[in-house]
Amino acid sequence: MSDKSSRRQFIDRSFRIIGFLGIGGAAGVLTKRASSSAVYQIDPFKCTSCDLCRTSCVLSLSAVKAVNDFEKCGYCMLCPAYMDVNSRPDEKGIPTGKVCPQDALKRRVVGRVDLEDPNNNYYEYAIDETRCDGCGKCVKACLPPAGNGSLRLEIRYTRCVECNECAIRVVCPDDAIVRVPVPGMAPTADSSEREKA
Repeated sequence: MSDKSSRRQFIDRSFRIIGFLGIGGAAGVLTKRASSSAVYQIDPFKCTSCDLCRTSCVLSLSAVKAVNDFEKCGYCMLCPAYMDVNSRPDEKGIPTGKVCPQDALKRRVVGRVDLEDPNNNYYEYAIDETRCDGCGKCVKACLPPAGNGSLRLEIRYTRCVECNECAIRVVCPDDAIVRVPVPGMAPTADSSEREKA
């Protein structure tokens, strides 16, 4: 009687373990499939450019980069995000220091160049992502009233290693790191329902 009972218990436990492993594996596959259509991104309306993106990312050079929304940019000669307005001015009164410690914010003249009066020139400000470490200093300097808010931080999901729990998201004091659909990919019913939850 005890042999049959222990054999039955062994078979019963074995089937339960196999069942739990099957359910766990299916849940893992479904989670991976659902998360493959969503990426981590920074909500620019919540982000305060606290510099934790740079210091908390698991990559040696953060996946967070500054980007310029050219539609909002004023193309100004004295861009507060490019030039450190508190630095020593040159002979023309233009600040000589730069805001970006990595020299990642680059500018070039666009349109007709006025050599006699540089104030008439328009400048395009672009980020050299190979230099940008996501510190957010340019983003802070671009905020109104000094700037127009065209610069923001963004997670480059092509660089992101898709941590199970984003290290930046864990430390973000502003809850600015959110999951969004992959740009260019239509959201699935599963991912839109998951985002609502």
